[in-house]
Amino acid sequence: MALHRLQAVRLGVSDPVAQADFYGEMGLNTSDGSLFDSPDGGTQIHVSEAPFRRLLGVDLGVDTESDLNDISGRLTALGAPHTLASGTLTCVEPHTRIEFRIRPMSRLRQAPAVAEPYNSPGSSARVNRRSPGVFPGARSPRRLGHIVVATPAWRETRVYLLDGLGFKVSDEFTDIIAFLRCSSDHHNIALVGGEVPFLQHYSWECDDVDHVGHLATKLLSVDADRQTWGFGRHFIGSNFMWYLRDPSGSFVEFYSDMDRIDDDAEWDAVGRTPVGLENVGLAWGPNMPMEFIVPKDIDVLKAGWASQGS
Repeated sequence: MALHRLQAVRLGVSDPVAQADFYGEMGLNTSDGSLFDSPDGGTQIHVSEAPFRRLLGVDLGVDTESDLNDISGRLTALGAPHTLASGTLTCVEPHTRIEFRIRPMSRLRQAPAVAEPYNSPGSSARVNRRSPGVFPGARSPRRLGHIVVATPAWRETRVYLLDGLGFKVSDEFTDIIAFLRCSSDHHNIALVGGEVPFLQHYSWECDDVDHVGHLATKLLSVDADRQTWGFGRHFIGSNFMWYLRDPSGSFVEFYSDMDRIDDDAEWDAVGRTPVGLENVGLAWGPNMPMEFIVPKDIDVLKAGWASQGS
């Protein structure tokens, strides 16, 4: 796979100050209130003012400039406009209007998390000690892991990402949702259908379930109305999850223990177990809220796109 990394997203929001405050609560670092860094991923969020919330762009990483030439060739074969200059390939997926910027960069390196000692029936890994997980420890997530994007042309956007940019399919339900990867993560971009394009959610990797819990609890203690969905565990991707709402109206997921895929053949043979529509939500946890399917601000989004000539 030429692609190896989801590096950053560029967001348009109506209130950049409120968005910046939220990222500060998350523990992301910033020097100017518009660029936000995670501990492992570097600069991963670019925020600018926009009349309605939009995912303006996505930055991806490859190993070498020859990888850019390969992507350029595939986009040309699709008849997809793009530019390749100064070591960066730039293109716009026409149905979501997302600008993709792809350039060579180093592969992600993460220091391993310290494994918590868990007691279980017949096994006492921790004795005469209270679990470290019970002590308050809200801290920044480690890095941006994936995004979920609504598109009014599900099949066409899927073709663009797969045949043009070089993503791979991990799991999917035709015309409903496709989980696509550009790294060893189970998914880095997922596509869902929507009347208009919008960022459905973006997700941040945490060390473990306690990291997820402490961080979400910290944010909810400031504003309980941020609660959206969770706590629970997905079937597809296998990760623990907790979803909150950011000030712009997009959902933010904190997760841990995502499936990893480094052998396509093995995943297809034994990892990609059969799934049904009942597995799109959770293996366990609360039911998916309706706003996760149809966002509360859908009329605002439709009006916004109409004003753009969409």
